[in-house]
Amino acid sequence: MQDMRFIKRITPLLAMAVLVGCGDGADKPVAEAGAASEAAVVVPAEAVHVAAAAGGGSAACLDAPAMRTVGNTWTITTDGQRDVNTVAELATYRGQSAYRTHTENSVGTVADAYGNVVDGVVHWYGSVMTQPAINESYNQPSFSVPADLPQDQTHSVSFDSITVQPGAEPFVMKLTNTVTYQGRERIETAFGAFDTCKMEFSTEGSMVPKTTWQQWIIASGKFAGLPLRMSNVQGTTQASSIEVSW
Repeated sequence: MQDMRFIKRITPLLAMAVLVGCGDGADKPVAEAGAASEAAVVVPAEAVHVAAAAGGGSAACLDAPAMRTVGNTWTITTDGQRDVNTVAELATYRGQSAYRTHTENSVGTVADAYGNVVDGVVHWYGSVMTQPAINESYNQPSFSVPADLPQDQTHSVSFDSITVQPGAEPFVMKLTNTVTYQGRERIETAFGAFDTCKMEFSTEGSMVPKTTWQQWIIASGKFAGLPLRMSNVQGTTQASSIEVSW
């Protein structure tokens, strides 16, 4: 079975949220405690007005071109864990044209996630973990959702999640995933204020108890498409810094 801790940390385009980054680089836009937010690039941080975010569909968050530009990298630090992500290539993964996003984090996880946006639909095809153990999990058909969901609209899809490990027979689970776009929400952080899409995800199956979590994804500016906050039964986590190469 896929490591849901990993999947939930990947960006929506890739497999449900990832994150971490590389060194210093004055040419890389950075948001962190004490730095200006993407909103403050235009106005001083102290002038940022935190108010209810404007409405709009989910496409600004689920269909971010930066997540599909080969060579782009982004780093997100959450609770001290740094996740570094790179759009490595446009590849063929199990017969599908997909962007391979390579992720390495500070706790030793190394993995590749495969996803794409095709005709306005976001597809999550699967992921391959190489550290700390070799493990592939892919979806047949893909876990897919329309990129531009209207507020309060729910989309459900059923598919087989197939896990492959060395020396073992493939393990198949029938899953139903549901995504609900709950609208825009303005979030104020130590490094600025951001408009976000609040998304709710749930997974359930015959061998899997229903699991539900919420994710707030940045809706505009350089960080559009990147996850800012996540909440589940174990609590809420929020990024303490974000760095991108574009």
